Amino acid sequence: MSNELLRLRCRGHAEVRGTHAKTVEFTSDADITGRATCVVGVAAEAIGPADPAIAGPLRITMTSGEHRAVLHATGNSRWRPGSAAVVRLSSERLPGTLATDADTSAADLPRELMRTLADPTAELDVRIERAPGPPGGVLVRYRAQPDHDRRLAVECAAADLVIAEDIPSRAVIAEHGAELGLSSQVVACLAEGGRVLAVSTAGLADPTVLAVLAGPDRPAVEVLGLPPELAVSAVSPQRAPVLLATATAPREVPRLVGSRPEVAVVFGAPAAELPKILAEVDRQAAGPRTAAVAVATTSGAERPSWGRAAELRLPRRGELLCRVDAVTQPGGEVPAVDPAGLVTALLADSVSTRTVALALAGQPGWSRKQAYDFVLAVSGKQPK
Repeated sequence: MSNELLRLRCRGHAEVRGTHAKTVEFTSDADITGRATCVVGVAAEAIGPADPAIAGPLRITMTSGEHRAVLHATGNSRWRPGSAAVVRLSSERLPGTLATDADTSAADLPRELMRTLADPTAELDVRIERAPGPPGGVLVRYRAQPDHDRRLAVECAAADLVIAEDIPSRAVIAEHGAELGLSSQVVACLAEGGRVLAVSTAGLADPTVLAVLAGPDRPAVEVLGLPPELAVSAVSPQRAPVLLATATAPREVPRLVGSRPEVAVVFGAPAAELPKILAEVDRQAAGPRTAAVAVATTSGAERPSWGRAAELRLPRRGELLCRVDAVTQPGGEVPAVDPAGLVTALLADSVSTRTVALALAGQPGWSRKQAYDFVLAVSGKQPK
């Protein structure tokens, strides 16, 4: 089966420079000026499906005559043929963005190729293919709406596995032409570097999805279809009440978080101030807290990160949204969960023993061996 998703056919232009250090662009415009330093091809025409499944890891191959260059990036399922086709080094999915997180900018392309494309008679062939996923795979959590959603259709076509996080989303998946997979297939698909699309219509979460988010082999996560204030919570494995405190002054956040340990707190802060806020939250808690962070824009919030607050790689500029998880360790305000009851419920829901054990091993106080032995004992099997 071919991995090709789409081809773009462009031509050269006398003003092609290819010196931009952050982007590469294939423009549908027939004419440019010397200021368009990111453009490497003009009069771009799409050849292929009207709705290509542009999402997930991509390999983009540019060929003109004897010259060739390859770059890798992450597809943007909002992109549509006929608009600008911009490939960005950043993660920001602005209008016209074909792909983000690229490993190559226009300035990095071979100069021989750029000199060739400065000839208006030159032709540029751009081949866009699906590429292997990252180790651990990609989990896409998608909040669907009742009506047909073109972006969801693209994500369904690009996914290796599509599951429903709640019962109503099963019908939504069928309406978008996708085959409904099983939750029990999630771990194996991610382990092979696959792309798993988990669709929901409400705030419910599939137990397997939460187990994967809590496990040690956590995949990359994308959150689509939610406003930034909610998207930042969708990467956390914790199910806890959420206090939305985006109107709270950043300097007041540590006090608020410390006074409400039983809830997760979502707040906004400038990137320059967030490290100090999280450090104070940890100090008041007398121990590490887990948190999620996202850029406070619709496109920026599609790629939140989660982990220990002190270890998060934070964006360096702009306004951010942060969720500090509730206290769940012994001594916190959240009631302790009965692990035997939780494991029994997950196994009864056809979640594999491996998935349950990995999730349990990711919790404080559990080693991987202890978790496996415990899950096997609860399931009635003997530990090896």
